Amino acid sequence: MTEIGARCPWCSELVPTPAPAHCPSCQAALGGAGAADANVPGVTAIDAAALLRNTSQVPRQRGRLLSFLTGDVSDVEVTPAELASLAPPDEAVRREMLRLQIEADNVQAVAEVVARKSEFLAERGINLSEVGTGDSDSGEPEEPQEHAVPTLEPDPDAAAKGPTKG
Repeated sequence: MTEIGARCPWCSELVPTPAPAHCPSCQAALGGAGAADANVPGVTAIDAAALLRNTSQVPRQRGRLLSFLTGDVSDVEVTPAELASLAPPDEAVRREMLRLQIEADNVQAVAEVVARKSEFLAERGINLSEVGTGDSDSGEPEEPQEHAVPTLEPDPDAAAKGPTKG
């Protein structure tokens, strides 16, 4: 029965005490007699057989996105339908996009006016329930207040003026 001693530095397999030249598990050179010239293909030497196997395989085709990113030219012809999908939108679509953009800008401007009026009320400690709408239903003149209280209704001209800086 052989005595178990060191471990193989390549695969960590237990190696018997009289150190053989090669590991019984992975065949790596263990530093025994003749280990200086022993090569393990793929570990301590280039595996020529593996290189030949890899070159005989057909190279895998790259995807269109990867080919585009790396600048590879493909032999595939592009159809006019594919080119049309990349064309800029026609005039009707551009007009609709512009109309939506203007509408969004108007909504943003009105929201800014309401926010500024709310800040004005908060700075002066005025509660929203104290804010009048500016219309008097009773027909009686309103009593003058000690400070002007703005209404929370947006100014219709504020959207046309655009956002103010302040």
